[in-house]
Amino acid sequence: MSERFRVHFTPHFSGVKDEVTGEVKGDYKFFNKPFGLKHFLEYSEFMGLNEDDGRTMKAPDVIVILCDPDFLLLRPITDDFSNERETLMSPRRSKVFSGKSKIVSHGHPYAQTYGLGTQWRKFNLDEIAGVNSPAKLVDQSDGQLYYPGGPPYIGTARDMYRIAEKWSEFAPRVHKEYPHLLAEMYAYCIAAAHLQLPHTLIDSLMISSAGVGGEGWKFINDIPSTEVCSFAAKPDHSIHPIPSVIHYCQRYSVDKYFYGKRKVPHEIFTCDFPLLVEPPMDIGSGKYLSVVPNGRPESERKEISAEKEKMDGFTLCALTKATNEAMIHFKDKHCEGGGGNREKTYDMWASKDIAEKK
Repeated sequence: MSERFRVHFTPHFSGVKDEVTGEVKGDYKFFNKPFGLKHFLEYSEFMGLNEDDGRTMKAPDVIVILCDPDFLLLRPITDDFSNERETLMSPRRSKVFSGKSKIVSHGHPYAQTYGLGTQWRKFNLDEIAGVNSPAKLVDQSDGQLYYPGGPPYIGTARDMYRIAEKWSEFAPRVHKEYPHLLAEMYAYCIAAAHLQLPHTLIDSLMISSAGVGGEGWKFINDIPSTEVCSFAAKPDHSIHPIPSVIHYCQRYSVDKYFYGKRKVPHEIFTCDFPLLVEPPMDIGSGKYLSVVPNGRPESERKEISAEKEKMDGFTLCALTKATNEAMIHFKDKHCEGGGGNREKTYDMWASKDIAEKK
């Protein structure tokens, strides 16, 4: 790997603690996002706080991008969204931000649009952010326009540290009131609103669930159907504009081809484990308009639309190819003679190696 890459290790932050006693009484792994970001900004090799005040960043102008671990990069994530060819925004946001700078800067963080709405405004903001919090002044319209964002979060180090401080303070309080998935994302919304840091929300940073609004599916739908799989396996942004990442938090299935992050075997990075079966290159072309629930051959086929086949076909091809490339990289570096099992015989749909003898 490039010498530019670094790994920063943080303490374990996922414990749910009693606010009075400090006793750990549960686990919420997503606390690692706010607390991990704060730790990175304070202690990582190239960041850190100024020693004279212990509060401000040594490198305040650096652009910080916070991603989820279940992201597949399709192209670089940028801090410049002025190129209309590669930037999608909702009509309302396009109108509001028309003529304004589309570059991340101090006081102007960016994020991917998520379907979070303004539910955070219904939480007990007095308890979470304080009775005088500016978050309480955000109305429904501005709450929907500026704050329902999620990873990738993009901002200057100065802004991201301010957010990280409040985010890590608010997240446990939100979780106490709402002990469910997305608690930390709602806490981010509240932290940003409290700090009066409205975000510019971009639709095209990510795709995740086929056809969901506020994501970059227009780019996928614009790819010729006969090229969907081959292009996904080797994306080239200069040929067709594409989102920056696939957020593979869903299950993707066409015909008997399937990818789900929780179905990826733990043994993939070993010399003996085979590569994944790859979808056919014509998937997404309109030829495979049904799906069989994964691992259940006795189940009836369910019809899907050509649009669904195309979108899930793109994610299937991209994720399978990228996983195989990562496995090959491991085998090149760690298997004797650069060998290892390179047969493409592990069927994610069936959850088994189809080359194994019955």
